[in-house]
Amino acid sequence: MIPFFDIKFTKEMEEVALQALYNENFIMGESVFKFEEEFARYIGTKYAVSVSSGNSALHLSLLALGIKNGSKVLTSTNSFIASANCILMVGARPELCDINLEDGNIDLSKCEYGVDAVIPVHIYGNPCDYESVIEYSQRYNIPIIEDACQAHGAIYDDKKAGSLGDVGCFSFYSTKNMTVAGDGGMVTTNNEDVANTIRSLRDNGRKSKVEHDKLGFTMRLNTVSAAIGRVQLKHLDEFNKRRKEILRIYQQKLGKELFLGENPKGKAVYHQIVIKHKNRDKIMKHLSDNKIGTAIHYPIPIHKQPLYSKYGFVLPNAEKFVKEILSLPSYPLLKDEEVALISEKIMEAI
Repeated sequence: MIPFFDIKFTKEMEEVALQALYNENFIMGESVFKFEEEFARYIGTKYAVSVSSGNSALHLSLLALGIKNGSKVLTSTNSFIASANCILMVGARPELCDINLEDGNIDLSKCEYGVDAVIPVHIYGNPCDYESVIEYSQRYNIPIIEDACQAHGAIYDDKKAGSLGDVGCFSFYSTKNMTVAGDGGMVTTNNEDVANTIRSLRDNGRKSKVEHDKLGFTMRLNTVSAAIGRVQLKHLDEFNKRRKEILRIYQQKLGKELFLGENPKGKAVYHQIVIKHKNRDKIMKHLSDNKIGTAIHYPIPIHKQPLYSKYGFVLPNAEKFVKEILSLPSYPLLKDEEVALISEKIMEAI
């Protein structure tokens, strides 16, 4: 059996978790602030504010940028539903955009109308066409909220994902390129006011120990998770390097044509390694019959989800794309011989 995803709780993670439990406050302990400092330094921003999830990061970022009831926000239909849910959470209207069939990222040439903010998603850890995002943002004078929840360490034009827009949003869910052994998230920004607003919003709108001047939430990252996140961050580049090695083996065995394209100005981190083929279902079944796990990210585009179908978006590229894509095992613990076996079974199905 080769699972689609596997991760181990290491001795190093255990030691820092216990250290934090025994020696720090359970909530907002020293590890939280150290993790924020280290993450900001890694991404290349002045500030990083930890929160309870990637969804929280997106939600609070919109609020901090003044997006509210009556606003319109554009994002890609090919993403996890949180990329759009955060828009509804602040009372704004979601505008969903179609995608580029080559890489699954947002295609802003298909969305030439004004909105109040844009959330480009670096899907599968592959940077989107960020030049088009900047041009779009400047045309309508709107902020950019980068959804980098799958793009820890990805680079576009020599800058890390999460440092390109007004804010960057990350998730540390267990399957991401780095985790906190549970839910967790981070907002990165160079704007001090935005950072301070998110710090307040994540902590029930707190102004001081006893004063609250905003309608806030309980969306803090706990101390143990932050301690584990610091360990994971130390190994992130190593994890990403291994993911790239896995892709290289797949491509050697199967050819590059089967895989999604990549932005020429970007360096992807392969959160998902995705193939595209007209006989996707046959390939998936053959792998399953041979006890090899796979997944589809994402089988129902956001605009086709029951929550969003009422808006009536017609986005044909995304609807075609989801019928042909298949995510292969790509986690760092995957062995070379397992990658070779998966490739062999794919060739049998094709």
